[in-house]
Amino acid sequence: MNSLADRVRGSVEWISDGYRPNPQPFGVLRILFALQVLVTPRGVLWVAEVPAQFFNPPPGPFSLLSGPPSSEFLVAFTIARAVIAVWLLVGWRTLWASVSLSLVLIVGSGLGYSFSKVDHFILYDLAPLAFGLAGWGAALSLDALSHRSRTHGYPMFLFGIVAAFALFTAAVPKLRGGWWNPAREATHLYVSRDFFAGPAPGALGQFLMTIDSAVFWKLLDYGTLFAEGWLIVAVFLPGLFRIGLVLIV
Repeated sequence: MNSLADRVRGSVEWISDGYRPNPQPFGVLRILFALQVLVTPRGVLWVAEVPAQFFNPPPGPFSLLSGPPSSEFLVAFTIARAVIAVWLLVGWRTLWASVSLSLVLIVGSGLGYSFSKVDHFILYDLAPLAFGLAGWGAALSLDALSHRSRTHGYPMFLFGIVAAFALFTAAVPKLRGGWWNPAREATHLYVSRDFFAGPAPGALGQFLMTIDSAVFWKLLDYGTLFAEGWLIVAVFLPGLFRIGLVLIV
């Protein structure tokens, strides 16, 4: 009889196999990701223009800095990021290119967060690392010419767990904050706030503001709670997890 450890190992292998990417589309994703970093990079040059007294990094490695970096460093950082993106684009030693890109993206985010404005880009920053381990250099790359790379499902499964947990931690505060309450229209509130107060009303903002239906807005509340919360379970079934990602979009 198989031991519990063998059963768990077999289950993980089965799930991971369901996350194994197709090399060709995965290679296209690598190229598009690298082009996105090249064409529309996240700006960091503004960091040198903010008065130093506003520099207040959160606990962590950036708190070791005595002040914001110089403009020369930021220019060099921007050039280095572009070079690494080209490195990833051509797909030579793709894993190391992916690790390097994740590192520079994290550094860029950390510098931005040092002025007390924190967003949720960490999954984007970690994506090259996860996808590099999963083998997005297995096709449409220089590595593919030498057959040095192939795709793996286990890193994608782990990255899926991280993404699912991140979304779950977004659903729990909504649940505790009363999004389940039939008398509240939380989604309506946020859409109205963005439409009237900015920063961006969204492509459908004006159309949505014409909808005066409590049922519609409440279904959006419940739909948001479900879409963010169920992925922590769906991640163990690759097909359902993909459907869940479509629902999130």
